[in-house]
Amino acid sequence: MRARKVTTAVLALVVGLTVVACGSSPQPVQPPPGVAFDYQLGGDYALPEGVELVVRQWSEGYGEDAAYSVCYVNAFQTEAPAGHPDSAMNWPEGLVWDEVEDPEWPGEHPIDISTNRLRRTAIEFVTDRFQECVARGFDAVELDNLDTFTRYPEAPFDRDDAIAYARLLVEAATELGLAVGQKNTPELLDVARTEIGFGFAVVEECGQFDECQAYVDTYEGRVYDVEYTEAGLAAACEAIGEVAGVVQRDLGLVTPDDPAYVHATC
Repeated sequence: MRARKVTTAVLALVVGLTVVACGSSPQPVQPPPGVAFDYQLGGDYALPEGVELVVRQWSEGYGEDAAYSVCYVNAFQTEAPAGHPDSAMNWPEGLVWDEVEDPEWPGEHPIDISTNRLRRTAIEFVTDRFQECVARGFDAVELDNLDTFTRYPEAPFDRDDAIAYARLLVEAATELGLAVGQKNTPELLDVARTEIGFGFAVVEECGQFDECQAYVDTYEGRVYDVEYTEAGLAAACEAIGEVAGVVQRDLGLVTPDDPAYVHATC
């Protein structure tokens, strides 16, 4: 719930946050550095022992009282399942770049953020997701597919458009009291904190691709890396395991009752 402005002193109640005064926005709390974490996009389950930070879906997951909770929002692409609230058919008209489909995730399409008008329309849509994150008890959001501009050279949008859109996303989430994490995209580390305003990073396979140190140099211990292979886990643990969070998960991110479930740490 958004804090409301008042003309005289006092009181705006925000879900899961403290009272703030005179129209000031609730202040986001950044995640604890260097803690064990889990990546639970396939469904919520009890936290593994020692986990102090968890990432869950905005549309199905809930914040966890026992841990700092990060809300996953696919802000730069549609979601594949037709019934998902972020599927291509549910985004506002004119935003979905239908001509292109993510080769690794069939059914996912980039969002066209090439103009200020399109970015503003997308922000309105995504802000509804941020509000749901707050209502479900999350402390922060991670914005997936930030790197979309790097994967489609023929796209109508570019790096500058991605930065402009990401900055608007950070502003919208911060106004609701949510911290905001960079997702992957080492190409933006030079502006991630200073120009965009990210406070931490959730990354995938930085060990596999030898990118971990660059994130740690930017965010110190507020880096949370997901690996999908034993080799990647070993590399990430060697590179940043003493200062950042590292976990190996199965690619499907299934729950523990599935035989394919994998959860390993340094």
